[in-house]
Amino acid sequence: MHVVSQLIHEPAKYRLELVGDDDLGVPASMVAIDVLHDLAIVRDQRPSAIYFSLLPNSLAQGTRLYSMGNPRDLGMTIIEGNYNGLLKSSRFERILFSGSLNPGMSGGPAFNQHGEVVGVNVTTGGEQLSFLVPAKQVQALVDKSRDQVPGSDFKAEIGRELVREAESFYLEREREPWRRERFGELLLPRDLSPALKC
Repeated sequence: MHVVSQLIHEPAKYRLELVGDDDLGVPASMVAIDVLHDLAIVRDQRPSAIYFSLLPNSLAQGTRLYSMGNPRDLGMTIIEGNYNGLLKSSRFERILFSGSLNPGMSGGPAFNQHGEVVGVNVTTGGEQLSFLVPAKQVQALVDKSRDQVPGSDFKAEIGRELVREAESFYLEREREPWRRERFGELLLPRDLSPALKC
């Protein structure tokens, strides 16, 4: 979603185009967004019989994956790596991918040897350390997009979703028993969530 964030925030200033292998830009429109998982669905009017299938199931550790993208606008590139499971300390599900994603590859698919998409490129943490959004989140957004009203106010939707998620996250923390640890003369809560680093 960060790829299209400028369009969402300043729709009068930006437009959305999809560029094919013929280098021609075709107007496209935003269909649905998921700000929590950094996903967006866009659509153009061209019919296409070519598409990837989603594989929302879990994979075996070490499964070989291939990530596709356009790093630094150099052209379509495929990066090879392994599935290393889901991050345990992430607030939102992320797949740890042992390939080198580079700027410009965000939003590209990561697929297995059968061409099934297992995730979407989202960010890099450095050399041979990259992260993917699991395909089940993509499927959830595709399902949501079927009910999406054309011309939705995505900026307002982002605000509502962020507030709803934050309230839910912190209410859960309040309900949990807190482990406390002495810090000098104070008794402070510890380990409120694996996603919170203090």
